[in-house]
Amino acid sequence: MSETTETVPGRAVGPAASLELWFRVLRLYTDYTELLDEKRLTEWLGLFEDDCRYTAISRENADAGLPLAMMRCEGVPGLADRVNAIENVSVYAPRTMRHLFSGLRAHHTAEPDLLSVEGSFIVAQSLSEEHTEVYASGRYRDLVRDDGATLRFAEKTAVYDGALVKNAMVYPL
Repeated sequence: MSETTETVPGRAVGPAASLELWFRVLRLYTDYTELLDEKRLTEWLGLFEDDCRYTAISRENADAGLPLAMMRCEGVPGLADRVNAIENVSVYAPRTMRHLFSGLRAHHTAEPDLLSVEGSFIVAQSLSEEHTEVYASGRYRDLVRDDGATLRFAEKTAVYDGALVKNAMVYPL
């Protein structure tokens, strides 16, 4: 990726991240998907800033500027509450999730330590004794903080393409 300004449809962005920084961002997304897929949710919390925001919202609502989201968590305490619900409270059929992502773009923003990151995702779901199916697809529209040593999500937004997701949304996208 070059240091020049690139155009991302629908978003004003600054210069593209260097190749070295892009690889660090790629590692963050690889860790994100692996920790979710392997249900290592306590470790997954470590990928977020303390005052982060996580949102899973339909494309229809996102495009219309409507705030209604399938999942919204404020800060790591909100995410930790969701993790506790998944691990200790919620009742749901056992499932395996597999997150795939591609088209990763990382750009600098007006804040020197903040990156605007986008990429496409597909999440497949396998329920016991059923065929694997596409659970959701869409785009990540994120803000990632770089403290020089560690990258963390300041804002994680999963905009899924359909108006609904099949069954209940147990795990984050």
